Amino acid sequence: MAGTSQGTSYPEFRPHPSLSLALGMSRVGAHCRIEPTTHADEWHAAVASSVACVARIGALTQQLNASTNQRGCSWALPVQPAVQASTPTWTSRQEWLRQFKHHTTTPAGKRLCARHLIKPEKAYAVAQAHSYFADARTGRGVTAAKARIAARAEVSISTVNRGRRVLLDLKMGIEHARGRTLRTLEFLAAEAHHGGQQHRAASTWSLSSPRSVVETTPRKPRKGSSYLQSAPVVRFTHSRRSHPGEQHECKRPPRAGIPDTLSGGGCFSFDVLPLGRTYQHARGREQCDTHKKNQKLRTHTPRPIALQRAAAELVKRAPALDPSGHIGVVCDLIQQACIDTKRWNGQDIASALSRDTAQRGLVWPTKSSLVSPMAYLRYRLAAIDWTQESPSEQRKAYDQVRQKDSELLAQSHKKRQEMSANPEHREKMLAIIRSHLSSRVGTALTG
Repeated sequence: MAGTSQGTSYPEFRPHPSLSLALGMSRVGAHCRIEPTTHADEWHAAVASSVACVARIGALTQQLNASTNQRGCSWALPVQPAVQASTPTWTSRQEWLRQFKHHTTTPAGKRLCARHLIKPEKAYAVAQAHSYFADARTGRGVTAAKARIAARAEVSISTVNRGRRVLLDLKMGIEHARGRTLRTLEFLAAEAHHGGQQHRAASTWSLSSPRSVVETTPRKPRKGSSYLQSAPVVRFTHSRRSHPGEQHECKRPPRAGIPDTLSGGGCFSFDVLPLGRTYQHARGREQCDTHKKNQKLRTHTPRPIALQRAAAELVKRAPALDPSGHIGVVCDLIQQACIDTKRWNGQDIASALSRDTAQRGLVWPTKSSLVSPMAYLRYRLAAIDWTQESPSEQRKAYDQVRQKDSELLAQSHKKRQEMSANPEHREKMLAIIRSHLSSRVGTALTG
């Protein structure tokens, strides 16, 4: 056996190097001493170099995140400012969607959608999902992944690819950066941005309203427009010669082309008013009458008590949404969001808002940070699906299941107690058993 003497299990004595050599002491002999061989200078230099490298990487990641204006819970690929500056911004979210819908429903737009194997309705759903993730002011910053856009539009990922081809052909969507795997510095910047590991980044898009699209899209007609409103209105001003330089409007303007016989030889000047001023006062009276009628109906038709309780509970659990005026504003916003207060109470609405805030990676704002709390509440309520099951309904269903289980358990206990024998029956059975055993014992003894 290797390492043994004459095949025995006792190994040969061999001096092994001791760990004390690294500390400068030797256990071989008391008279022998070895000089210390530490590398303190090299160690401190390596640590200082590592710390400097980490600090330099941290500064680079902070500079990269600040220069690329990162937002949200993911890291987006940077785009050069000159490239974004050369891309026209959109008019607005609603106007951009109206432009896209018009250009996909024309004969040329239908042929374009057919060439890319997508229906105009599906293309509009994809465009609407892109606009949801875009910046409301410029239309830029669409950095959502295709899977998330497909989930938002309720279509497949291949349909999202076809819809993006339509956007590119119409020049209403520009892909600035194609999605790819992050590099080392970008990976570290992403970890410094949101605290998690991110290996890939989605494409960066901008939604645009080019001049050709804006000019070829028909304008949206104004409400109540008519032929009479499009005609210009002539206003007569007349100056008296007795007071030169003084002008005033005639209370009863004369007909055009006929001089006023009572003006004393005065002259007339014609001013053309803007369009839509002919029936301004009449429309104002109509709107005032409608407002009064609505107020009268509101005073005679009170809001449901469930709606009032839901609004009060919501404001109690979210103090930042406390209106400056009457609580009825919150009631109106809940009604506009089509929330059934018989199913959703104030606590359920507050829980849904908190869950949506956590899913978006945001935090609840403070009351001082909100310029318009009601506008913020309208925006947040519109982004949640209120047709799903409310937390109260979920708790009620869970309580029903627990109650049913408790009833079944109680029935099983009752049945078990009913099947168990009473004391009289037990004594009777024990007497029978004792008599049977005693008879057998007596038979055995006699035999």
